[in-house]
Amino acid sequence: MSKISEFMSTTIYSTSPNAFAHEAIDKMYKNKIGALLVETRGEHTGIITKTDWMTLVLKGECDPKTIKVSEIMTELNHTLDINQTISEASAIIESNKIRHIPVKENGKIVGMFSVKDLEKYYLQLHRKTDF
Repeated sequence: MSKISEFMSTTIYSTSPNAFAHEAIDKMYKNKIGALLVETRGEHTGIITKTDWMTLVLKGECDPKTIKVSEIMTELNHTLDINQTISEASAIIESNKIRHIPVKENGKIVGMFSVKDLEKYYLQLHRKTDF
């Protein structure tokens, strides 16, 4: 079974909890990513995603120019171990209705696994299949 380490992103993008939400979103768009880890005093404490932010803005629940990342971030409740399989990651994504999960190795975040990585995996699998 394939491991998440074969498909995950290894570049870690983060933001401060004191940054304004629009700054975090700008960083996501500039880097073509869907989530940023929130870093407090050198430790990753949360995550902010484009989906979370868009939902709040579209509902009219926040002003992106004045709301801080700390007010809309989600605490890191889920992480994956670098040795977990695609199947295990897929089950966690599905059961928790999330799109991005930080990946740890020896207790330290070393990357991010997302639904886009699942898509890459399934596309590769499809290419290997003879019809």
